[in-house]
Amino acid sequence: MYDKKLARSNKHNDSYLLAEGLIDGKVVATHKVMPTRRPSKLILWTDNEHVETTADGSDLVTVIAAVADDKGNIKRLNNSTVYFELEGPGTFVADGKTGTNPRIVEWGTAPILVRATTNPGEIKVKARLIKEGKHTATPGEIIIRTKKSPLPLIADPQELHLMEKQVHRINENQNSENESKSKAEYEKQIKELQQQINRLKLKEVEQQQSDFE
Repeated sequence: MYDKKLARSNKHNDSYLLAEGLIDGKVVATHKVMPTRRPSKLILWTDNEHVETTADGSDLVTVIAAVADDKGNIKRLNNSTVYFELEGPGTFVADGKTGTNPRIVEWGTAPILVRATTNPGEIKVKARLIKEGKHTATPGEIIIRTKKSPLPLIADPQELHLMEKQVHRINENQNSENESKSKAEYEKQIKELQQQINRLKLKEVEQQQSDFE
């Protein structure tokens, strides 16, 4: 309620949580957390521990999309659904059948796996919210640069060529499928995914009750 009072007075910067670490009574470390305001954008980053992605046809990298406000604070309590698109020498290890693309945001983030092909270059991953409205967060994107494999590839050149063509065709099909799907179809798919999550949560509660008894 105190935060709401400050917000109504347009004193957003006065609302924060500050943690201080002390040694011998002296502050040696601080961490400041601001409340998240209205979601305004999607931000993306890679969870790769700063390790470069190798174009060897099997290297994977996790891309994470998050719903954030103007200052980049992640909106943790959010039930939006993110749809990912890809351009360049890579492909998603995800699809609608497994509920991984589009993906429902959980605790503010939605991850997706990207696999590099054998061609080094730039992979562009784009993300947007499916449900659109007056205050819909703007789409986000990230570039993943893949390096040439330091080891020689032992695969047959013709098989590699066919694989690259197949990856290109998969990406094109996914993008065209996204363009052709209506908003109603997406909302139906989102509803089905949410129902699956609710069923899993119910089973978890039932198991907890059983363990307690």
